[in-house]
Amino acid sequence: MEETFELMPNARMLLTSLRSVGYTEEASIADLVDNSISGGASIIQLWFDWESLRILIADNGMGMDRKELLDSMKIGSADPEVVRNADDLGRFGMGMKMASFSLGKQLIVITKQENETNNAEWNLEYVEKEDKWEILLHSNETINAIIESLKEKIDFYNWDEGTLIVLSKLDKLIDENNMQKSKAKFYKTIKKIKTHLAMVFHRFIEDDGLEIYVNGNLLEAWNPFLRQNPATMELSCEELFDGKSSVLIEPFILPHKTKFENECVFKKAGGPKDWLAQQGFYVYRNRRLIVYGTWFGKFKKESAYNLARIKLDMSSESDFEWGIDIKKSRATLPVAIEESVTQVAYLAIEKSIAVYNSRGVYNRRNTVNNTSLKYVWEQRKNSSGNYMFYLNKKHPMLIKLMQELNEEIKKELKTYLSLIENYSPSMLSGVISTTNSVEISDEIRNRDLIKVKEQLTVLKKLGVEKEEIYEVFLESAEYAYLGNELKNLIEEV
Repeated sequence: MEETFELMPNARMLLTSLRSVGYTEEASIADLVDNSISGGASIIQLWFDWESLRILIADNGMGMDRKELLDSMKIGSADPEVVRNADDLGRFGMGMKMASFSLGKQLIVITKQENETNNAEWNLEYVEKEDKWEILLHSNETINAIIESLKEKIDFYNWDEGTLIVLSKLDKLIDENNMQKSKAKFYKTIKKIKTHLAMVFHRFIEDDGLEIYVNGNLLEAWNPFLRQNPATMELSCEELFDGKSSVLIEPFILPHKTKFENECVFKKAGGPKDWLAQQGFYVYRNRRLIVYGTWFGKFKKESAYNLARIKLDMSSESDFEWGIDIKKSRATLPVAIEESVTQVAYLAIEKSIAVYNSRGVYNRRNTVNNTSLKYVWEQRKNSSGNYMFYLNKKHPMLIKLMQELNEEIKKELKTYLSLIENYSPSMLSGVISTTNSVEISDEIRNRDLIKVKEQLTVLKKLGVEKEEIYEVFLESAEYAYLGNELKNLIEEV
């Protein structure tokens, strides 16, 4: 029989190492705000208190009972393999602790739920001294005194439910040997955090009415796509499949400088890091901004590209496909959509150059993508691993037409285009192989079934008989491999 030996990590050494995972101050605070949003908060109050050298984060969410609190204080309190719901912004169960430790050595969590108040504290000085995986639990008298002392700064005292985080011993933010410089850095950090939160959570502020206060001041959302400006161009929104779930990609071309009210409005539209740094992709995970202002190494940043900003909406189901890290500040393009996303970027950059140079003569030779009207077809592999011809969905005429149609007509046109692709002369003549040459994954099969179901619904509304629908899809180059699943789906629809 094999012998086993348990190796418990050294508490002091491991926690010291975890403090250096690379959080920036703004990423740390955003991670803590994630927990408040996941907890159902509609009001989040942050207070950066120089006098007491601490940071407060309070929310009016649902709070936690004793077990939930203790579970949340564990290092790695959640299974990253478990699928999260659309409202949950976490993944690894590390965020609250690691984000807090990257700022200071003391994390106190106080939470209220159903007239019960619970608390727990990670104190790294205690851990360093005792070298034990132990948290501290305080008496009600101690906690009530803390809550009472903060009621002039935050409203937690008046809420029936909610959670309060108190961060202190801020050794990563404050150098006790140089308090003058530390004070300047402290207030500079507050400003940086405010602009970061206004951008990262702008959709929650705009769509859900979330209120985020910093030192008593309500944050105004900063939307990178300037939809309120009538000169902003919204290109066609497309749905891709990253191997696990759907990804929505929507390019925006921002207005020329002359289309802004004044220089101040134009500068604000540039964003926290200014126009050049803010161009490119904006990746949202469950509506929370993860990565922004990047071309994923596909293009070098140029001033003429400044007006191109592309929104990518991905799901937390695809965290591993996108390589989302603990800090939720890094992502990589999944191979499954890399080519399609790059093509969208080409078009957006081309449009950006056209608008940027609109005062002069627009020269197509200056663009990075010499897309022409002749580029109607493209050849790539289908789900079965065989090459077939697809219509170029980035063709400027098709995009313009899509923009002018309502959603129902768009679906009808997409269904018709699919018929053209599957029954093109090259497919009917047998020039392109339609035999199944690769094993189809469940993810690809499910994606195709969703696409087929959408097309079935369109054809049914047009009055096409189900026998003809079945024949059309069974003989198609792209969906023939689905076989009996097609028949069952047709009967279901």
